Amino acid sequence: MTLNQPLLSAQRIVIKLGTQVVIDLAGDSGGRFATERLAELTRQCAQLVAQGKEIILVSSGAVGLGRQALHLTGTLSLNDKQACAAVGQNLLMEAYRNLFQQSGLITAQVLLTATDFADRKHYLNLRQTLEALLKFKAIPIINENDTTSTMELQEESYTKGFGDNDMLSALVASKLDADLLVILTNVDGIYTDNPFTNPNAQRISRIENFQDFQKIEASGQSLLGRGGMSSKLEAARMAALSGVHTLITSGVSPQPLEALLAPQPEPVGTLVLPQASFLSGKKRWIGMASGYHGAIVVNAGARKALVEKQASLLAIGVVGAQGDFFAQQVVRILDETGVEIGRGLTHFSSHEIERIKGLQSEKIADRLGFDADGKVLERQEIVHRDNLVIFEEYGV
Repeated sequence: MTLNQPLLSAQRIVIKLGTQVVIDLAGDSGGRFATERLAELTRQCAQLVAQGKEIILVSSGAVGLGRQALHLTGTLSLNDKQACAAVGQNLLMEAYRNLFQQSGLITAQVLLTATDFADRKHYLNLRQTLEALLKFKAIPIINENDTTSTMELQEESYTKGFGDNDMLSALVASKLDADLLVILTNVDGIYTDNPFTNPNAQRISRIENFQDFQKIEASGQSLLGRGGMSSKLEAARMAALSGVHTLITSGVSPQPLEALLAPQPEPVGTLVLPQASFLSGKKRWIGMASGYHGAIVVNAGARKALVEKQASLLAIGVVGAQGDFFAQQVVRILDETGVEIGRGLTHFSSHEIERIKGLQSEKIADRLGFDADGKVLERQEIVHRDNLVIFEEYGV
């Protein structure tokens, strides 16, 4: 068995194309669609379809194409970016349609918002549609609907939708039971440091345990895109929670999907292995929720109890809240250094948490009084164990 056997045996493959793969920034192109590069990539996709594999593309690039078409420069407002997305989506799909048509394949545009994953009815309808497209051997081309959803376009937001197409691709791979997620970027994998600034940075060919990720310097992001290498690590981690292999590799190389088409001693790029223990349906939704609403910061004692003792999160271990959120929303759980240790469904709003942080559980009712129904408040855990996902338990 070759080291890239998981790539060769994958039947359903989600391929994410970053902005710097889709847009040509070289020379005087001015940020146009990278036709020659994408022609090779779509040809290889057609080869995979001919082998009986199912291909789903998650493509960035609409805002960049729209910016170029509208001759816009400088800093864009949120409304400007939405206008660019509206113009660029049409150009992006037309370019893909022409390229895939050369191989006799039909494309289908699928624009998503966070609600399409967060709402179960929306998700089931989406899944049925995508399953039908794959049955007809069409190529779904997915992007966040930036014209109506602003989450990807906002520079900073505690309330996060997809945030970038890296996370969107991980959610698609998870929800559609994909065998493999391929993230194509302008770097040939994950490095120990930024390879553009540190010539001694070493490429990591294989990641089996996410415990080592804190040692990786993954800062920085692309010129036109929103997602840096850290977002790709996050996407790979979320895919691993659902049992999906992830390959992070270069999309600007001559044959970006070569590792999927032929046996090789070692796949080019970084192969991230899925974990042996998978989450239940409810915890998978919490751990991979298409949106999270702020964060709860915990002290060292609470971190230890959550990670080592599988405890619920209590008010006495809470340092504070970040962002605005309500009860029964998914939030990130951060330690005091800012490291995300998990996610959970909170019993309290951010305003309530600021009032009860550091308290003994039995004193919460005295501080908050009555609930919305006029009854004495009985909630005690900030996040109950049944509604909590701690990443280290799953090796991620």
